[in-house]
Amino acid sequence: MPKPLNVFTKDTLTRKELFYIKKNVSRENFATWLTDNFRAIRCYHAGRPIDLTTYFEHGLRPNNLNQALESFHNFLKTVNYVGKIDVQETVELFKGKSDRFVYVILDKYDFIDQAPHYWIYGSEFMLCLAQNTAYHLKDDLKKIGTPTIFTCDLPFDLINNSELISLYDRIKDTNGTFNQMLNDIFSNYTIIIENNISPHCIIAHEHPTERVQDFHAGGYYQNSMVYCEACQPS
Repeated sequence: MPKPLNVFTKDTLTRKELFYIKKNVSRENFATWLTDNFRAIRCYHAGRPIDLTTYFEHGLRPNNLNQALESFHNFLKTVNYVGKIDVQETVELFKGKSDRFVYVILDKYDFIDQAPHYWIYGSEFMLCLAQNTAYHLKDDLKKIGTPTIFTCDLPFDLINNSELISLYDRIKDTNGTFNQMLNDIFSNYTIIIENNISPHCIIAHEHPTERVQDFHAGGYYQNSMVYCEACQPS
């Protein structure tokens, strides 16, 4: 049997496929049905990387908290911060989470209207370190790195079946118009990966320029960088 070529994604899931799942696919067989009909599931990850080439060379990896702490202390030197520094509470909050997992979502638009802070400030770990050290420091995080959203096609063997079962439950519970059902299924859905995500899974990246609400500072934020070295047209 040839391997399927299609990708399971909000943008291409058809009405026929959606209603077939609702009517004919059982909870126990959903993961098998997916792998029989699709080669991957499309996901998105956002950040503010200083060096994008590390993503294209090494993929998406859990946060190395020690390296992140070193980067934070270097950041404090660049902004000439001389106040009190206490990182222990933040480290304990993130230990066993961001240093163990990679988090991706199924609806790219969530990074625009619900969670733009990932590309406004960078990692939540750095944002928490900055805010817990001195609240104003988060403004300086906006001055480093490149706001970026990565598009990834993840093979199903990277994903725990429990993640897929939860997705099935969403599909079965949806009602309304087709577009409403797509939004209910894919929006605000996070998949947790307990592995590195290979650079081969990254199929595209972009630098969002939409004017978005900055929930951490109030007001709005708009990125003006459209291209980076990795996407600069010739």
